[in-house]
Amino acid sequence: MKITLGTVQFGINYGISNQHGVPSDTELKTIFNVAKQLGIRNLDTAKAYGNAEERIGEFSNNQFNIISKFPKVDSEVALYLALTETLTLLKTDSIYGYLAHNADVLIENPSLWNVLVDAKNKGKISKIGFSLYQPEQLEKLLDLNCIPDLVQLPYSILDRKFEIQLAFLKELGTEIHVRSVFLQGLYFMNPNHLPEKLQPLQSSLTELHQLCDEHNVSVGEVALNYVIANANIDQLVIGIETAEQLQQNINTISNWKPNDKLFSQIEAIQIKDKSLLNPVNW
Repeated sequence: MKITLGTVQFGINYGISNQHGVPSDTELKTIFNVAKQLGIRNLDTAKAYGNAEERIGEFSNNQFNIISKFPKVDSEVALYLALTETLTLLKTDSIYGYLAHNADVLIENPSLWNVLVDAKNKGKISKIGFSLYQPEQLEKLLDLNCIPDLVQLPYSILDRKFEIQLAFLKELGTEIHVRSVFLQGLYFMNPNHLPEKLQPLQSSLTELHQLCDEHNVSVGEVALNYVIANANIDQLVIGIETAEQLQQNINTISNWKPNDKLFSQIEAIQIKDKSLLNPVNW
């Protein structure tokens, strides 16, 4: 299963299309049970996701590999304490992946990498790395000899700025997790009713929707399966609010029929302001 369950919605209201809010304890337990039944093995979380780590520790029954991310810290001691707190909240002695939530933290203080290496050597972390926002961050960290076991980065049908880096990372043996395949729900929005700040994306989104209509597929089907088809991507991090949404996403993958022509047409869509493909700029 190439899907990692994102957990930001389990701790905070997140995403411009979120209409369900934070799942209740009962719904969360159902989500974890359904995820397990569907063959999902990974959960992606972070200190910044409200009480998501605590809820995972409470309700996931240690059935998953967990990747968490640490916020900006100002010292090696602070990073060690952050890892210790995460392990305590998750009710575990070790974690599958532990990443800098923003790679800039390691760029600004490369000595923090030593803490991650030490924790890995002690068996507290299986894979160390960082979450990327721009390709330039990866270049800087590789120059600092921070070779990641695991990275997370944004990649989707219209946002392919890391395309070149994907193949290079695989040559390094890095496990690649991709987020924002739906751009926080942007791809599902009506192009004629976008918030004012996102208006420059209207023509591109309209073209995307028209192509999907012509091929008789949904935007969600295309968004998921375009990324699934990329052999350099190991896992897609998908955030959901209900177990039903999770099941729908898996069905979308299982029932997909390859459509190279559509993928090529989508790759030809022009984006006027690519900075708007980064939710940080919304």
